[in-house]
Amino acid sequence: MARSNLKFNMDGWDEVARHVVRTEARPRMERVAEACNAELDPDGTQDGYKTSDDGDQPRRKRDYSATAITAEQEAIRHNAKHNTLIKNFHLAGGG
Repeated sequence: MARSNLKFNMDGWDEVARHVVRTEARPRMERVAEACNAELDPDGTQDGYKTSDDGDQPRRKRDYSATAITAEQEAIRHNAKHNTLIKNFHLAGGG
């Protein structure tokens, strides 16, 4: 059997992964954070839930993600009491 000299372009792959996180994962997590904030503060004056992504500095090499997080004490308490992130996670679905 002949050996293949296939070379994988890791820099290109990283760019594809970053693009998917920016264009797909982050907007999905923003929908979750917005719904959580609406439940936390119907007036819309607080931003206790936020989105985070690793951008160009992944946690580990070639590890990219986007998350909805509790960023303020009140949001942490609210989420612990009402499971707000879990209840709104379905909003991260496609579309």
